[in-house]
Amino acid sequence: MSTTEDRQVLPKNVRPTHYDITLTPDLKKFEFTGFETINLDIKEDTKVITLNVREIEVKSAKLGKLNGEGHDAVSIEHDNKKYTVKLTFPEEYPAGCKVKLYLEFTGILNDKMVGFYRSSYEENGEKKYIATTQFEATDARRAFPCWDEPAIKATFDITLIVPSDLVALGNMNVISEKSLGNDKREVKFATTPIMSTYLIAFIVGDLAYVEETTSGVQNGGKPVLVRVYTLKGNEETGRFALSVAVDCLEYFAGVFGIPYPLPKCDMVAIPDFEAGAMENWGLITYRTTAVLFDPKASDARFKQRIAYTVCHELAHQWFGNLVTMEWWDHLWLNEGFATWVGYLAVEKIFPDWDIWTQFVSEGFQRGLKLDSLKSSHQIEVPVNDPSEISQIFDAISYYKGASVIRMLSNYLGENVFLAGVRRYLKKHEYGNASTNDLWDSLAQESGRDISEFISVWTRKYPVLTVTEPSPDTLNISQSRFLSTGVIDPEEDITTWWVPLSIDVGSGDYKDFRDVVLTQKEKSLKLPPRQEDFYQLNSRKTGVYRVNYIPERLAKLGQAVKKGMLETSDRVGLVADAGALATSGHGKTSGLLNLIKEFDKEDQYIVWMEISNCLSDLTSVWFEQPDYQGLLAFQCDLLSELVRKLGWEYSDDDDYLTTMLRTLVIKIAGKAGDKDVVNESHRRFKLFIKGDESALHPNIRGAVYEIVLIHGGGEEEFEAILNLYKTGKIADQRIIILSALGHAQQENLIQRALNLSISEDVKSQDIIYSFMGLKNNRKSRRHLWNFIKQNWDLIQQRYIHSLQLFGLIIKSVDAFSTLDDIRDIEEFFKDKNIKEIERPLQQSLENIRVRAAWLSRDKKDVEDCVMNATISIKEIFSVNLAMMLTGTFQ
Repeated sequence: MSTTEDRQVLPKNVRPTHYDITLTPDLKKFEFTGFETINLDIKEDTKVITLNVREIEVKSAKLGKLNGEGHDAVSIEHDNKKYTVKLTFPEEYPAGCKVKLYLEFTGILNDKMVGFYRSSYEENGEKKYIATTQFEATDARRAFPCWDEPAIKATFDITLIVPSDLVALGNMNVISEKSLGNDKREVKFATTPIMSTYLIAFIVGDLAYVEETTSGVQNGGKPVLVRVYTLKGNEETGRFALSVAVDCLEYFAGVFGIPYPLPKCDMVAIPDFEAGAMENWGLITYRTTAVLFDPKASDARFKQRIAYTVCHELAHQWFGNLVTMEWWDHLWLNEGFATWVGYLAVEKIFPDWDIWTQFVSEGFQRGLKLDSLKSSHQIEVPVNDPSEISQIFDAISYYKGASVIRMLSNYLGENVFLAGVRRYLKKHEYGNASTNDLWDSLAQESGRDISEFISVWTRKYPVLTVTEPSPDTLNISQSRFLSTGVIDPEEDITTWWVPLSIDVGSGDYKDFRDVVLTQKEKSLKLPPRQEDFYQLNSRKTGVYRVNYIPERLAKLGQAVKKGMLETSDRVGLVADAGALATSGHGKTSGLLNLIKEFDKEDQYIVWMEISNCLSDLTSVWFEQPDYQGLLAFQCDLLSELVRKLGWEYSDDDDYLTTMLRTLVIKIAGKAGDKDVVNESHRRFKLFIKGDESALHPNIRGAVYEIVLIHGGGEEEFEAILNLYKTGKIADQRIIILSALGHAQQENLIQRALNLSISEDVKSQDIIYSFMGLKNNRKSRRHLWNFIKQNWDLIQQRYIHSLQLFGLIIKSVDAFSTLDDIRDIEEFFKDKNIKEIERPLQQSLENIRVRAAWLSRDKKDVEDCVMNATISIKEIFSVNLAMMLTGTFQ
């Protein structure tokens, strides 16, 4: 972990206890003025005070004792590299005294989606603006001078002077409003609890809302007013998020054993927003697609995204806001826990979604995939420079973190685990804590040494190799898993404490399921069982891969057909086979042969994982002769299921059936299934002519892609582009952006590229354009050339939006040759990559993994595809003969 000596932090000579801030934003000049009084405790004799500022000019500074005596600063020195201002006063103040610091300052309402910034939208052809904030991790300093570190907490009084016709929002409820004349009014908010600067928020704009009040039953009898704010006219699209929030706040108040601490909870849809959402205490901000849902026009998959995002951000109101990480080293504790408990809440509110099985396919695999790279980072990682912070807001901190917590909860039992969490929150409420503080609380509640069990899991994860020296004996060994498959001895020194969770299919073998691997290798005797079946990591709660011998993998495929594996186990089986083929622990032919056994599969979540594996495979083979054979394999696999599900959506369909229909049509259509392609074109033409019923909102994005991939040209591209320009539903617009990237002709690919950086696309949405272009094998090389040609523009636009910048960099990782690595390295060798070094190295390593996979299994895939093609031809020949003889049914 980093030490205070290594960190770029402020001097310890003074500490704030309370801020009183008045801000006046100007939405025409895009600037603001501010006045600030900060109560300070002098810790060491001093006449110099240093605090954080960025793109703020401190005009005047005065330091005074509480009796009113004071001195103006004799110098105000801004350091634009360290983002500080140093204030020097004529007299020294002794340690132990309390003083007030008075500051006057000005700043800019930037358009970078950080700090105090402006967000734009159009209304009746006129461009209008909202003033809003995004302070995590270190951007409160762009709005007001402060001690911008999570452990330096204080209370805040915020006052906004705003145009009389606009709404003003803050973390707390409004306590007074008064007219100032000249179409201005003053809005004062109640004093906040003691809190970190990165959680402060305020918003000014022409907004409307829908509201509900929680019952208060779980909240100590105190109802909470919940509102969803949107641009006027969109209020009703906030209803779904509102209902989730009301249920979730009550649920968390009960689970955490502490009432929600504030009197209200506002959630606001922001037109321009870098991340998905931000947990500002009592004033949560969101991308529009993460909080607004139109039941008549939105794609159903956004419903689940909204539910989870709302629950995740509300979890932070306790875990992160009430108790805050001591420093950014512990970010994973903030985000990993909020991810886990967010899924927990969704499971309680929407039990039919089978959300934990979806986690096995989505979050769990994302965390493990990134953590299998040498260039990834540990869950708990030293952070010293502010530029490093944004680079760890990734799948390790969120999803591997959540996976480790899920494994620990499963090991201890959910009730014991949550009791430990309650102990932790109560002990540290309104303060700061570290990861070890949570382990201590869990240990006290469970009576077990948690740190011994869990510490190794914050450092990478293992693959368990299982061999069968005899029919009833297993040898299980563990080693670090890397996607390269190549491990140096010094990289394989960790021995994990691994809960094996072995399932033998029948009988009461609970003791056998609780076996733990605590050494590098172990031999086990299997109990008597009715069938030759066993599997490790049942229900996939353990954070590891399992590598079976080929014969066992084939038997597990047969067990799938017999219905012996639960949905989560089928998902995990496919995911492990895919990861092990990529790393070289297994063969790609083994993965494809396993997938063949799923031809009768009817569960959406399993098909989602199969789709992920096949997508990875075809992406690596995108320039190989066998690419078309792999597409034919997909068509053959899915043809029966597509016909069974059909194209029509019904209100009687459950959520997972709805999602399955969309997914299989998309996979089959993009792979070239003739019936699906023809039906896509037919329905698309009807839709463009005005028949909206021809394409259900759930299927529109898939059809746009299918049409552009298979036969679509200028006319189709123009029609889809026009839908984007005239569309009002945010989720449908980003679906279209991604779809346009699937154009096949070079001139249309160039148009999609140019669109991505045009004024027609918000800066935040470039990732959707790039996602489509990256996934299109015809355009991914054009995309890389476009990035090189427009590097200066991209860097200038996104250097302050580092999460987006990192995602842009990761759009170059879809190649499969060492020549591409050399090209990328050559381009970046003279560039300043400090802020994007980690995502760049991860992208390069991903390409190395892909290149090694292709080189190793090229012949294996060629033989497998050839055999599959022969089998399809044989079936076709038999069917043709039967048709000719009149025996075909």
